[in-house]
Amino acid sequence: MNDKIKPFKKNIMNRFLIFLVLIIFISPIQASNDTEQSSKQYISQAKKTYKQALRLNNAWRDTSKIIKKAEKAHSKKNYKMSVELAKKALNQAKMAIEQYNKQKDSYRFLDNWKSYLVILPKISSTLISDLSFSVLDL
Repeated sequence: MNDKIKPFKKNIMNRFLIFLVLIIFISPIQASNDTEQSSKQYISQAKKTYKQALRLNNAWRDTSKIIKKAEKAHSKKNYKMSVELAKKALNQAKMAIEQYNKQKDSYRFLDNWKSYLVILPKISSTLISDLSFSVLDL
């Protein structure tokens, strides 16, 4: 019985060693997917998602700057940096959309700021006239 187990153990060890060698040599090839095409893909995804955030009037401040930096790195053929920046911009745009979806039912004061420009002069003139009467009465 012992004679049957020894070749089986050797066979498993050999397979395991071959598997390890393959993983060691294949993983760097798979890890370096920062190519020109992946850079273009991430930049276009980031732009598309950022436009959605803009339409919702909830875009974050730095997202467009990060997209421009990613495009600049892409044009300089620094694809690793380009992919990194584009992923960051894509994440920010997705988070802006998520933030909008979570807060869309809450009151947002600055969303209607243009309507306050129309109402504000009427309110201020009424307040000033009321204040002038109350000061004269004293």
